[in-house]
Formats: sequence, C-alpha cells, structure tokens
Amino acid sequence: MIKQQAKQYKLKNGIKIVLEKIPHVYSASVGIWIHAGSADESMENNGIAHMIEHMLFKGTTSRTATQLADETAETGGEINAYTSKEFTSLYATVLSEHLPKIIEIMGDMLNNSLFDEIELEKEKNIVMDEIDMYKDSPEDVVHEMLQMKVWDGHPLGFLISGEKDIVKGFSSNQLKEFVRDYYVGENIVISVAGNFDEEALLKQLEAVFSGIAPTGKAKNTVIPAFTPAIYLEDKDIEQIHINFAFQASGSRAEDRFAYAVMNNILGGGVNSRLFMKIREELGLTYAIYSYGCSFMDAGLFHICASLNPEQFTTVMKESMKVLKELKENGPTEKELIASKEQIKTDLLLQCESTKAIMNQNAKSIMLFDELIPIEQTIETVNSITQKDIINCLAGMMSDNGFGIAIAGNINSKTMSEENIKKFMN
Repeated sequence: MIKQQAKQYKLKNGIKIVLEKIPHVYSASVGIWIHAGSADESMENNGIAHMIEHMLFKGTTSRTATQLADETAETGGEINAYTSKEFTSLYATVLSEHLPKIIEIMGDMLNNSLFDEIELEKEKNIVMDEIDMYKDSPEDVVHEMLQMKVWDGHPLGFLISGEKDIVKGFSSNQLKEFVRDYYVGENIVISVAGNFDEEALLKQLEAVFSGIAPTGKAKNTVIPAFTPAIYLEDKDIEQIHINFAFQASGSRAEDRFAYAVMNNILGGGVNSRLFMKIREELGLTYAIYSYGCSFMDAGLFHICASLNPEQFTTVMKESMKVLKELKENGPTEKELIASKEQIKTDLLLQCESTKAIMNQNAKSIMLFDELIPIEQTIETVNSITQKDIINCLAGMMSDNGFGIAIAGNINSKTMSEENIKKFMN
C-alpha cells in the first residue's frame, strides 16, 4: 500500500505526537491541533476561540506581528490557521530544512502570544468585517442559522465567528483565560508528515512545548438534542437559498462511511440523483447538492439549493420524492460501486500530500485516540451494502423530521410557514 507507517509518541505534559516520515519528499507539513472551538464557549463569550486564532498572529513576547510574518516568509512557507466548532488548527508546509524554524515560530505563537489590548481592538474590526462577509452570503446564512436553530441553545449550534455585540466586548484577560482552560496537553495533538530527522524532531517538540500545562477545564460532553425548526431571512436578492437538514451520525459513528457513500449517490456530484432529477431532468434550479456535517458525537445531513422563489414547492416535493425512493429501494449496484470508488480515490490521493497526511493523522488521533490504517478504511468502504444505505436514510428520515432555513425573497405565499410545514410533517 502507498501509505507509510506513522508513529505515535507523547510528551511529558500529555501532548500527543504523530509522525509519519516520507523519505522521498523534499518537504514536511506540521499541524498543531487543539481540541477547542466554539462548542466550548458560552453565550457570553461566543466567538472567543476564533478571536484567539486571529490573535496568535499578532505578536509574542519576543516577536512583533511583522517579525512573525517576515521570519515565516524567510522559510518560504506560510503559517495558516482555522477555527471550527470543535477544533483550532495551526499548520504549515515547508522544505524539510526549514521545519525546525517553523516549529520554533509556531511554538512561540502558542506559548507566548501577548493578546495585546491595542492589537485586540484592531483585530475586532477585522473579525467584524468577516462576520459581515458571511452575513452577505445567503448560502452561509442558511447553513449557519439552520444549525443554530436545530441545536437550539447548545454550543455546537453557535456561530464560530460569534456576534458583533459579543466580539466587541472581548478583553485580553478573557482570551488568556480561555487559553489557560483549553490550550492544554490533554487537548493537543501535534502531527508532522514528510521528510525529517525523527530523533531531532522529538527532542525539539519536547523542548518547545514542554511549558504547556497538562490539564485544564473539563469539556462539555452533553450531546445536542435535535429540534425541527424553520428559519426565514428576507434578503433583497433574485434567488432564494434553501438548506434543510436531518439528524445524522457523528464523525466517530460506525456508519460514517455508509453516510459518505449515500451522500455521493444522493447529492454529492453531477451524477447524483438530486442533481440529475432537479436540475438536469426538470430544470428547476442551477445548483442543488447534499453534504454531511459531522462532529464528534452529533451530525447533520444537509441538502442545499438556490432557485427562483416560485419553484420552492416543486423543488421540495421532487427532492422529497428522490429521498423517499432511495430510502425505500436503495441504490443500484452501479451507483454503489461508483460512489465507493470516488471515496477510495479521495482517500488514496490524500496519501500523496504531506499536508493531507498530516491532517488525516491528527484527525484520527483526535477522534479515535489511535491511527486508523488506510487498509482498514478501504476495507470498511468496500463492505458497505445497499442495506447500509437504506438504514442510513431510514435513521435520518425518522419521526424527528428536519429543519429548514431559507434566505432571499421570502414574501411569496410559497414561503409561508404553513406551506413549509407541509413538507416537515
């Protein structure tokens, strides 16, 4: 098999290390994954994990923001980061000779960020512009607001960016407190893939990250309850954007790959049933697709489309017909084979990128506390049957119903809650 064998280690403070040496490449990718995101927030500090991610780049006790940027550029690489609902990731890819330097810089950012009040006030404006950008995108609005509504009150439904009025109030001390609570050894995985000196790398990682506290605040383990809900937002645009979602499995569930196979068949590409029926055969919409959104212990299965408001009722009726037909009869053998091949191709192509390998290894440790061999994953995908797909659909299309969010010109009678509820019953 193409994939090399990764090795696991643990620093003295509990930080988990996963290294995958690939001798034939010239580069190495490194990622620091912190099991902390918007799902660890409250209504009072929603958006703080995302703000911390921004502020990691704004200066340390030994480097200004400009120095961080300049020294990173000197390696020929770039340090990037993102915040999700459950994780924060800081990552980079460089030539192997520059790996020690980039790790030292990333360690400085993680250990010694100032969270300076003046810089924080400036960065708040950047984040608020980012919030506006998402609110200007109806496709983002329906996704985010739908999750907020169906997981009403649970942090997993919070906006990652937070709301402006809360973001404006953040203080440096609040950011530092969140870091003390969650940026701790038991919540961190460092993943490296590429060409490197393993002994020297382990020695450096221990030296750079040994000052991080081993434990912090206990994490929220309450699984969100799914509540069917309707969200409508009037926007002065030509189309409406609809997103409806069913309760689904989390990213650690045994049927996660069955859901992936089902998604490909239902709405994952241009040969999917929704695309072929709603767009190609009926010509009702330019864009329609499905996707899974999985978290550690919860998940949603989304269907999204953009269309003329007058087509809403027909699109919903036809979409539900496609769903019910697949649930009742399952996929054809041809569909099953094609979907599996797509997933296996994606999985194996990841083995050709140091960044993808680094990410995959980190996720495996974060989710399962062990490395899942690619051979085992391929075997699981190959074993998925027609019955597995039917079971996925039967599970998600249960008595729980679904939630729906619509953004656009909703003044039409077809957009009334009464009409929408007909499809939810």
